[in-house]
Amino acid sequence: MTATQSAISIDPKSGVPFYRQIIDQVLLGIVAGRLSPGDRLATVRQLAIDLRVNPNTVSRAYRELEIRQVVTTQRGTGTFVAAEPGVAQDAAKRLEFLEKFCDDWVAEAGKYGFSLKELVDAFRDRLSERR
Repeated sequence: MTATQSAISIDPKSGVPFYRQIIDQVLLGIVAGRLSPGDRLATVRQLAIDLRVNPNTVSRAYRELEIRQVVTTQRGTGTFVAAEPGVAQDAAKRLEFLEKFCDDWVAEAGKYGFSLKELVDAFRDRLSERR
């Protein structure tokens, strides 16, 4: 199982298009250090099967990531995290991604009725568990 297969999941209730969710999770994996330059991503077909989505959805996400120079595709070998992915180099983009991630996280938690205090407490608990 590749790193992306274990790291990517789709939330059909989020309202965010599936291809965007794939893109965001690959970018988050790079920013968080779970994906490194040279890591091979799941094939379009395998990820589509794992996520139960149309292969065109995965293909669209990979194509956009390639346009952004985050991944490279080599015919016959697969899709890989770029040697120098643009997302990891640009501090402003990294911060922008973190802010969007936090906004999405707060909005998603709000759908389930969690207060900001509950979110902060849960986040602190998770951080203390990791230490």
